Amino acid sequence: MSKKVNIIGGGPSGLMAATILSDHKYEVTIYDRKPSFGRKFLLAGRGGLNITHSENEDDFLKKYGKAADIFKCIFKNFSQQDLRNWCEKLGENTFVGSSGRVFPKSFKASPLLRAWLFQLKKNNVIFKTNYNWLGWEKNKLIFETEKKLIYIDPFITLLSLGGLSWPRLGSDGSWVKILEKKNIKISKIQPSNCGFFVNWSSIFQKRFAGTPLKSVKVQFNKKKIKGEFIITKNGIEGGVIYSLSSILCESINVNGSAELSIDLKPDLSFEEIEKRLLKPRLKSTISNYLRKTLNLSNVAIGLLMEKQDKINYATLTPKELTLNIKNLNLILQKPFPIERSISTSGGVCFNSIDKNFMLLNIPNTYVSGEMLDWDAPTGGYLLQACISNGAYIAKSIIQSK
Repeated sequence: MSKKVNIIGGGPSGLMAATILSDHKYEVTIYDRKPSFGRKFLLAGRGGLNITHSENEDDFLKKYGKAADIFKCIFKNFSQQDLRNWCEKLGENTFVGSSGRVFPKSFKASPLLRAWLFQLKKNNVIFKTNYNWLGWEKNKLIFETEKKLIYIDPFITLLSLGGLSWPRLGSDGSWVKILEKKNIKISKIQPSNCGFFVNWSSIFQKRFAGTPLKSVKVQFNKKKIKGEFIITKNGIEGGVIYSLSSILCESINVNGSAELSIDLKPDLSFEEIEKRLLKPRLKSTISNYLRKTLNLSNVAIGLLMEKQDKINYATLTPKELTLNIKNLNLILQKPFPIERSISTSGGVCFNSIDKNFMLLNIPNTYVSGEMLDWDAPTGGYLLQACISNGAYIAKSIIQSK
């Protein structure tokens, strides 16, 4: 088998495959449709690069849902600790934050990416920018450049073209139609780790857009998560919402909407809240009463008052009022546009590839990263999966020679 490899897509998965293959003296060329590499990787590190998570293997794998068994093999080959060790070899030591998330000590993506690309260039990896992949023609890869069409012998090819989120950075999903023409099964691609539209009143929207709702517990079906989220002009987004986005999207696809339950005071029991609300309200408005008695924030009170059935809280008994505080229901209409989502779910189905991630009906052509039909929350899980997937495929290519 040839030791020449074409990698199409310059994101983390493709770059890691190039790293391992070039370490083993493969001739690697990476093509990207944009003028630079790792653009989404840099975006992911804009607020601090969360490279992976430090939790134990079993809990880590659970975050990948139906694809957990597949990723078990992938992470056995390139684990969370392997990723941290690799960062350190590039001069970027890592640390574990209070939440268990792992970050480079610089807290930035750009130093790690610079060191990464420098190492690849030392390994004689060839970089081709502004090469837009159009598919295959006469058994050759075809690329569109600024000047002309370029035809390349496929040799070994790794497709690492990303999902559909943040298309301005290069991952616009144009590969879907290319692969479907080759009879490759692709499941519906939809937003993940995304926000959702809520039909706010104009008063609530104007007053609270951009305000975080902190220290709450959200529940959908049987899944409960404590944390915070942000009220936006048109809905809600943020950490706990992203964690539930996959099952929320599934419910909206089936039912047209999803009903989220919010506990506005998760640190107080039902009994304790009811007890505090037995205190006479006297002449206080209901808003001031809730603020003083329960230390509810303005946005939490505003959310209570926003209820669609327009409950008159001043007339409720302490028990009825407690029930609303501990179980506030919010109707989510649909996810924010895919362009605003952090990642996407869906993609190339696993029954279209073999155990080495090679397409069954296109020999010597592999698929990695967010192109595949899997999903995971934010918190380091997305990056770890993409990087480890690239490493796994590189190892498979090396072992198959």
